Amino acid sequence: MHLLVCIVNNTAAVNEIIAGFVEIGVTGATVIDSHGTAEIAAEQVPIFSGFRHLLRGERESNRTIFSVIPDDDTLEAAMNRVAEICGDLSDSSTGIMFVLPVTRVMGLAPRLG
Repeated sequence: MHLLVCIVNNTAAVNEIIAGFVEIGVTGATVIDSHGTAEIAAEQVPIFSGFRHLLRGERESNRTIFSVIPDDDTLEAAMNRVAEICGDLSDSSTGIMFVLPVTRVMGLAPRLG
């Protein structure tokens, strides 16, 4: 099993990502609002406050999606779906995605279908 973590800068894309996950059999995910260090620095550190509009842009926050993915094939499909929806993740303004191994899990609902 794997933990897929996606930090998405385009918050409007989150619903499409979740719908895409359901289509490929990923029925559980947690979505939270998140803020990067540049945004926090612009709000908390006086020297950076003048750069707030450069650091933040129009974005109020990011969304972070966590999902435990049961197998390699589903993981690959989920990552491809995120990349299709969000665009080129090598662009620093798009977001990031990474995977961590999961060795044990409790309370995970069984897959539908």
